[in-house]
Amino acid sequence: MRRVPALAVFLIVPVLAAAQEVAANRSTAYLHPTDVRDSRALWVNPAGLGVLREASVYAEIAVQDPGRGSGRLRQLSAGFNSRGLSFGYQRDVFDGGRRGHTYRVGLAGGSKGLAGGAAMALYRGDTKGTGWDIGGLYTAEGTTALTVGGVIANIGQPVVRGLQQRLTFIPGATWRPLGPAAALSLHARITPDSVIGYAFGLTWQGSGARWPIAVLARLDTDGGLRRGAFAVGISIGGRDRVGMVVSTPGDLSGVDAASLWGLSTREAGARRR
Repeated sequence: MRRVPALAVFLIVPVLAAAQEVAANRSTAYLHPTDVRDSRALWVNPAGLGVLREASVYAEIAVQDPGRGSGRLRQLSAGFNSRGLSFGYQRDVFDGGRRGHTYRVGLAGGSKGLAGGAAMALYRGDTKGTGWDIGGLYTAEGTTALTVGGVIANIGQPVVRGLQQRLTFIPGATWRPLGPAAALSLHARITPDSVIGYAFGLTWQGSGARWPIAVLARLDTDGGLRRGAFAVGISIGGRDRVGMVVSTPGDLSGVDAASLWGLSTREAGARRR
């Protein structure tokens, strides 16, 4: 029997793995830890919450095997960020009618290109566990060309519905050769005993239009750089945005999951005297 690569588990979980009854937040399947600065950073890299002085709210709904007879709702999530203080909620629907609930609280801050943050996750729904993530970001002062950073995830290695969440280091970088309009990102997932996989992504953001359009594409591989999954998305809007992301296996044989999300952001105003 052919051995299944370690990436199979890593990719199935973020794309909503009901069999293992552990599901990472959907945003981890298409965002990078060095290229997210809104309320979704709570799930990807809490340091991103402290990069901008903003308030933002988001919601996302994800479906597994869309368009097929077996397609079904798998995850609902929502959250907000207010100047680095953030809260998020995730509800997962597993096979057999079981439900999972994840509550997440984050705190972050930043100054002169350096940002850091931490997040605590409480797992409920036929389980009780607590995990921690800490993250950092650095952008050289005076330029937005290169951002580097990383996350240490699952500190405490909580056991969630019988599965231990491994301590994982996630280093990454984002390069913006054309300014804020386009970005190239990559990151890796590393446990104490192996490299689980890599992710490579491209984003492009239009400007000047009444309804700006942004697109993203991401490729995930295993530790040997063998293709594991693709994610492609599009969004419309500026401060108020809606978007859709679909995920496929590495051979593009079908659509594993699709999600629809909405995000609203506002810059923090000056304090009143």
